[in-house]
Amino acid sequence: MRARRRLASSRGLEDFAAAARPLLLATFALFLGALTGLLTLCSAVRGESAAYAQALALGALLFLARLLTTHGFTYAPAVVLGATATAEAVALASVFASRLPGLGFLATPVETLVTTWGAGSVPALACTAAALALLVHTVRKLTRASAHAPTEPAV
Repeated sequence: MRARRRLASSRGLEDFAAAARPLLLATFALFLGALTGLLTLCSAVRGESAAYAQALALGALLFLARLLTTHGFTYAPAVVLGATATAEAVALASVFASRLPGLGFLATPVETLVTTWGAGSVPALACTAAALALLVHTVRKLTRASAHAPTEPAV
């Protein structure tokens, strides 16, 4: 809604992009702050420690994918979500494949991550990398005026 108001009041495309970029990044930061608060509240109620890295990375990834999808940009979120799921599946498959004779080296990267940063490090790393890629793509796509121009209803 604010982006459309900025579009109406802007004098040019660069003016709109410069005004929309901080608004988009502030919305993303507000979402991450709200998600952090909810994770903290849930962990306090349950009496368990929250997996902040995994939950924030996944939440950021899904938020950006949904944001792009609702504005009509469906290809990049589908590719990035598919690549993330594939990366996690490959990590799991490499651990299983390392049990075969002569293939023990396949599990070394995953085992190093898990021993260094814990069991949730593989999904956290995959989702964080994907979320950063989608954030860059989101900033490029949604700061364009054409992403917020009102479309005419179908008759």
